[in-house]
Amino acid sequence: MKENEDAEKKPEPIRKRWSRREAMAAFGLTGAAVVAGALMNTMGSEASVQQSVYGDDAEELNGRIDVLSRKLTHLWIDLEEDFPRLETESDDTGRLTRAVRYIEDNNLNNRKLYLAKSEYIVSSTIVIMKRGFRIIGVRSGRPSDPSGKTEGGTRINYAGTGPCFQLGLSTGTPYNDMVQGFALEQITLAYAGTNTAPLNNPMSVSIGRGTYGPGTYAVKDYGNGGIQFRDVQIERFEYGFWGEYSDVNSFDTVNLFYNKIGMYIGAGSGQNTLRELYTIGNDTALSIMGAGGIRVQDCQFVKDGSSAEAPIVIVLSSPHNSAYFHRCWFEVGSSHRLDAFVKISCGPNAPASKSIKFRDSYLAIGAKVNGEPLCSYFVMVGNASHVVIEEVTNYPHNLKKLVAFEGSFARQSVSFQGCVDWDYGDGTLFDNLGTGEAKFSAQLLTRDGVKFRESLTIEQPSHVRAYRGTTQSIPAATWTKVAYGTESRDNWGEFDAAAGTFTAKAAGIYLVAAQVQWSQPAEANRTRLAIHLDGGAGAFAYLDDGVTEGSRSYLAKGTMPVQLNKNQTLDIRVWSEQAMTIQPGAGSTTLSIVKIS
Repeated sequence: MKENEDAEKKPEPIRKRWSRREAMAAFGLTGAAVVAGALMNTMGSEASVQQSVYGDDAEELNGRIDVLSRKLTHLWIDLEEDFPRLETESDDTGRLTRAVRYIEDNNLNNRKLYLAKSEYIVSSTIVIMKRGFRIIGVRSGRPSDPSGKTEGGTRINYAGTGPCFQLGLSTGTPYNDMVQGFALEQITLAYAGTNTAPLNNPMSVSIGRGTYGPGTYAVKDYGNGGIQFRDVQIERFEYGFWGEYSDVNSFDTVNLFYNKIGMYIGAGSGQNTLRELYTIGNDTALSIMGAGGIRVQDCQFVKDGSSAEAPIVIVLSSPHNSAYFHRCWFEVGSSHRLDAFVKISCGPNAPASKSIKFRDSYLAIGAKVNGEPLCSYFVMVGNASHVVIEEVTNYPHNLKKLVAFEGSFARQSVSFQGCVDWDYGDGTLFDNLGTGEAKFSAQLLTRDGVKFRESLTIEQPSHVRAYRGTTQSIPAATWTKVAYGTESRDNWGEFDAAAGTFTAKAAGIYLVAAQVQWSQPAEANRTRLAIHLDGGAGAFAYLDDGVTEGSRSYLAKGTMPVQLNKNQTLDIRVWSEQAMTIQPGAGSTTLSIVKIS
């Protein structure tokens, strides 16, 4: 009896439980697939699996079988299971770094890191040094968001400086290629540090999210490319994504919230595609600097920008210049004003841009306040050509104009095609805010067919006609301005009748036709008629110069095309050897000026 009792109390042998990495190392790839298949087929009778892998702990088996089979088959690393926090660690930086190094050091073909928790804290940069690295989260929402929104995925709170994820090292060469194929899926990256700087975006400020981490980057790429973001959200960084020489990237369903610059696609970065991007509250949502072949499709830009920054900035200097926006939503909130939603190669030293297209654009521009637009222009063009706008809908009439030209650049051109069913008052779709070329051509789609115009200004051109209504005395041997005091036409309000001065509102070529009639003194008299520019004493061009006999009526007249810059002035003056009197009348002393180019 005693022996039987002792036998019953004898302890069983200790069965060691294998970790996932030990199982994978023991079985290898082929064995891993076999084990995964066996696990899937023995749910009803797990005895052999229990003995060989887990011992007798059947309770744990059902909870772990899905994870184990997936990881063994696809070579995933589960951060929670394989790399727990060490006792000395207060955040997740160390174990994320160890997981990344393990995957890279073991040269795993499918470099996948699975983040199963809803939130992680990282305090220093995670450097990725191998190709094909994927970090995949779960769609468990944004648990620390007071609004309770659930569109995000696993959240990584970054409390450090510099990049949260850095792809490769800066080697000083344009293309590195060693870390191509980095991917984030179902991940939210948010700056959560204490070193902050204020945003200028008033909407972000108004809801208590008006700060970002200076010098921080959610993801920084040093010349690798092949990057994929899927269901990713990035918040409160100085740069959400930063890439130079970062080619063939794909960003799908990415949210950019409350960043200084949501996405920077820099020099040498070609063929980047953005689909269903959603931005809100960034100072600048998208900055394209020296990149080419950019495709932006079905994206929504909402309440970005400030009085100092445009939501979208484009400066292209790539040999493959181009940017294509298709079916995008451009929204301006009521809490702030913008000069322009998109600025293309603006500024005194901006490199040239070309081949930029906006197609089927939806302009959600708020109503004017006290007659002033919230956003003055949809697109502002500086040193840029081949800019195309094809159809805009919803509220373009709430803009001041559709397009503005700025600066003194020689290459500025925009082509517009669409159904114009709004009115800007003066009949034009653009303003020239600078002194350079401002070429705007339009193809209007009407019920009567397609109408082509070299410029919409031709429909209501710059045209002035004025005449002298009373006599005017001219002293001897003195250049005297003719005061054409009565206007019969002034389309753009460019003629000052009191001063007798024309001021061009847009740069171009103006045809000037003037005539002055007077009665000659008794003796023979020499007279001149001339155009003067910018109030100068010397004549720009003589329209008439002659000598006539005395006591005769004389009509001096002439026509001359004149190249004027914006805000440049001209007036008409006469000179006579002897004092005389100008005769009034709409048919006698008249001035006509029309813009011909």
